[in-house]
Amino acid sequence: MRKLLLLGMASLFLTGCVYLPAGRFLEEQRSYIDKTVSVPNVYFMETPQSKSVIVGSSIFHQAAGCQFMQRYKVRTNATFSESLNLIKYRSAMMGAKRLSIVKHEEVDASEGRIVIYDDDVVYLQAGTSLQGAAFHTTISADLYDCVHS
Repeated sequence: MRKLLLLGMASLFLTGCVYLPAGRFLEEQRSYIDKTVSVPNVYFMETPQSKSVIVGSSIFHQAAGCQFMQRYKVRTNATFSESLNLIKYRSAMMGAKRLSIVKHEEVDASEGRIVIYDDDVVYLQAGTSLQGAAFHTTISADLYDCVHS
């Protein structure tokens, strides 16, 4: 009986010494890494396509006879201006002539509020990584298609 009690105590003691690393599980890290897309740096600059998209109020877009296409969101590791150029370029490639910014969030990396959910795709500038980025920007915008631009 004593041996059984000592064996039980030893197994409890040894299992209590197991070290579990802090942080996210491996599956979460994999899904996080798989959700990043590297985009060439030229799309973060003004391009002829991004210059063709007009940014403004949805009221003016509707008054100009434009039709709502969809709401589109980008998350980047870049500043607001660079992210705006990217969303304008991508909007032009989808056929939008105008866009209206619905929500904008730019978090400085030193603020420590950066949360990336599983359903968010993050567009990274080519040659950079999300870790150590100075900014994390999210822009949500409504895209409009116009017959008469």
